[in-house]
Amino acid sequence: MKKFSLALIAVSVIAASSSAFAEDPVAPTPTLGGSGKITFTGVINNDACSVDGANSDRVISVDMGSVSIKDMGTAENPASGRVTAKDFNLNVNCNLGTKVAMIFDANSGGSGLVTGKKVLALTPGNGSASNVGIALLDSKGALIDLSSPASARIESSMHGQGTEGGDATLSFAAAYVTTGAAGASTAGRGDATLPFILQYE
Repeated sequence: MKKFSLALIAVSVIAASSSAFAEDPVAPTPTLGGSGKITFTGVINNDACSVDGANSDRVISVDMGSVSIKDMGTAENPASGRVTAKDFNLNVNCNLGTKVAMIFDANSGGSGLVTGKKVLALTPGNGSASNVGIALLDSKGALIDLSSPASARIESSMHGQGTEGGDATLSFAAAYVTTGAAGASTAGRGDATLPFILQYE
């Protein structure tokens, strides 16, 4: 009888052990690490036009190259020099039917105007050329008077088709010019900044 009881107990223990092994193992609790967040920044605007070639800050870079003082025209007559002005076009993509003008304001955050002249001054500082400025010319080669808000502008009519908008091409040129008496100009950096505003109609 004692042998039977021991055998029964042994079978019960084995059966209980096997049922315990048959159950699914308990999944380990995950350990949480550091937390964080993602931030997004930007500006949503309703500009009617954008300028091709401008960077995210709406800055357009023009390389004027290296020009000799002896080859420059004057602030009054930019075409009198041996070096021709550097032509460049700005392609402006606008909503369909928009007429656009680019208005320049050298004194609003730019390098300013040469005193008593209609041309852009160079950025002052060590190493800058002296008695030299930058003349802006329209598509016909006429000097754009940067001293007058009414004349410091170029404009173009829209010529887009369909519903996708249109492209306007604003054509002008820039040239280094002497701004002082003959022989008064000195060599150096020829950097300048000319802010602009796009005006729509």
